[in-house]
Amino acid sequence: IFLGNYSTGKFNLNADATVKDLEILGDRFVEAAKLMKEHGYFEPNKHKLRMMLRLLFRFVWNYANIYYNQIMEDKRIDIEVSHNHPVNKFGHFWSSVAMLTLAYPCIYLNRPLTCCLVFLLSHAVRQSGHFFYEHQDRDMEKLKFGHKDGSKKEACAALLLAGVVYRYRAAIWEQLHKINNNTPNFNFNFHFTPSQYAVTVAFLTILPHFVEIVHQYGVLRGISWMIKIWTDPITDVIDFYEYARIDPKWFLVTKDPHAVYRLDPETKTVVVVKVGGCGVNEKKVE
Repeated sequence: IFLGNYSTGKFNLNADATVKDLEILGDRFVEAAKLMKEHGYFEPNKHKLRMMLRLLFRFVWNYANIYYNQIMEDKRIDIEVSHNHPVNKFGHFWSSVAMLTLAYPCIYLNRPLTCCLVFLLSHAVRQSGHFFYEHQDRDMEKLKFGHKDGSKKEACAALLLAGVVYRYRAAIWEQLHKINNNTPNFNFNFHFTPSQYAVTVAFLTILPHFVEIVHQYGVLRGISWMIKIWTDPITDVIDFYEYARIDPKWFLVTKDPHAVYRLDPETKTVVVVKVGGCGVNEKKVE
């Protein structure tokens, strides 16, 4: 039986259907009708609003459950493919602690400059584990959803540029006002306070990637990604609390930026398969 998505409830039977098959199908229709009668399907509905609210709740709950599972799956893949070095886990744990205890409360207390400063310093610690220590398997990294090593470097470059602009803001403002005065069609008449500037730059580190995700995958997928990155500090504390203290020897095990690494997702073992442009015998990273 091939069911069709029609409002009249049509279905198709293939040519192999026998009389016995039709009798079985008829019995199932009768049984279904009996169950519908037992459940009051044919009775006048006196509580339509309650039924509609219940259906709406189930619809929203099911969708929320789908996206919750998607968010947690994104987190699992992210951790498995890009968080295997002890120093990286150590940095993620303590940066998450800083964000949860300092940065997030500053949002509630309306202290944007302090919040942005804590975010900047904590993310510097957080990303240093990726840049200097994590022996990243580039093929496995493609499984991640969201920011990857390349887009993180672009965000860092944008932050450095924003810092340079702020440092020389007086000269830049002066030039812009000269252009404004000398060009009739150019209207530059706005000013940022330091807090507004910091918040704008902070949002620009994530907003372009959010827009890209919305464009490619839709609004709900973009929102789920935003929820993921805002809740990452919570799950990172849970996942990496065992690495709050690590052996200092791990700080000497840095990554070779020219090497190619391969990760075994089952054993979490990383091996070097190429150094620079030369292939080498696979060697386990200790």
